[in-house]
Amino acid sequence: MEVYVGTSGWYYAWNREKSLDWFCAHAGLHAVELNASFYRFPSPDQVRSWAEKGADLSWSVKVHRSVTHAHLFNEEGFSVWERFRDAFAPLDDRIAFYLFQAPPRFDDQERLITFADEADLGDRCAVEVRNPDLVGDDDLCAMIKDHAVLVSVDSPDFQNRIFAGPLIYLRMHGRGEWYSYNYSGEELEETASIVRSGDPKRVHVFFNNDHAMLDNAQAMARLLAEE
Repeated sequence: MEVYVGTSGWYYAWNREKSLDWFCAHAGLHAVELNASFYRFPSPDQVRSWAEKGADLSWSVKVHRSVTHAHLFNEEGFSVWERFRDAFAPLDDRIAFYLFQAPPRFDDQERLITFADEADLGDRCAVEVRNPDLVGDDDLCAMIKDHAVLVSVDSPDFQNRIFAGPLIYLRMHGRGEWYSYNYSGEELEETASIVRSGDPKRVHVFFNNDHAMLDNAQAMARLLAEE
């Protein structure tokens, strides 16, 4: 099983320099999820810098919110997506996933599937669905999984909602309270056990719980490395 564990970004208090340089040198992780790209298009210099400094990392890049939240995966949104992907061309060979996060109000799985098919990313297209009716419906989730990597989640709404398969992408958002949570050793062990039970070939886990994300990610990396 290939294992890639990382954090959702690096500009946090636990990063002494709040830099990618520090993350690469001291975090002891092999993956990172870029969330800043959800809020703004990076400059060409930024992307080239990330490609140079993070050449040894496996990247997941969160797609800009204009695609997913403003245009809701429509044709205009697809045009924005094409510009977005072009912007990341210097980093593309290190990008394991482009992460499309649907807003909670979005429930049109057919439009989502059409978009994923047109994006033609194969297993690099990761979709995080946040509508509770979709996330909780096994049949609808299975439909989406036929066209994209459906992101598994651990959150206050859905704990250990892990979609088994040869490729698992899991985002750890915290329990009890979104983003501000420190997972216990027992909770991490339980999640790692569920992940392993599906006998996946490749696993990507990202922690999105702010102050505790580095410690939790390092612990999860150790757990998943165990035979």
